[in-house]
Amino acid sequence: MKIIGIQIRRFPYEEPYLVNLVFSASNGVLNGRLEYYCNASDLKDIGKALRSFPRKVPDEYSYEIGSTKPEDRFAYYFAIHAYTTDGSGHCALQIVIDNNGKRPDEEACRFSIKAEPSAINRLGALLITFSKLKHHGIIWSVSGEADCLIENEKDLLDENQDVLG
Repeated sequence: MKIIGIQIRRFPYEEPYLVNLVFSASNGVLNGRLEYYCNASDLKDIGKALRSFPRKVPDEYSYEIGSTKPEDRFAYYFAIHAYTTDGSGHCALQIVIDNNGKRPDEEACRFSIKAEPSAINRLGALLITFSKLKHHGIIWSVSGEADCLIENEKDLLDENQDVLG
């Protein structure tokens, strides 16, 4: 089953401070994937922001790590932006992924996933639970039908078996 949503896999690293994540996302047309490292507390911060998004119309929230500027010398750039799309409070998540690779190894994408506020709030709640580092992955779908926390490392899908499509 291919879904529109986000899948995050956690691989133990220097926990509880730093986490190694593989982030995959799809809007049904475009897909993006990036392996990166971040502070474990980032997951909780993102989760708290998304759990109560949007607070008003218009509203925006952004999380960014890394840089695309060569002088900053980052290995990658990753961003997730939540924003309202109209005066009725409809929302979307913009995903930006760039491995900062040089040709022919460059990999970059930018796309949005349309989602109702309640779906973004569910993603926030999943991230808050995931930030406790008791699970090895999460799957969030816009529809909610595939939302889950992955308990065991052995339950992580093979890299080629992503449910995103």
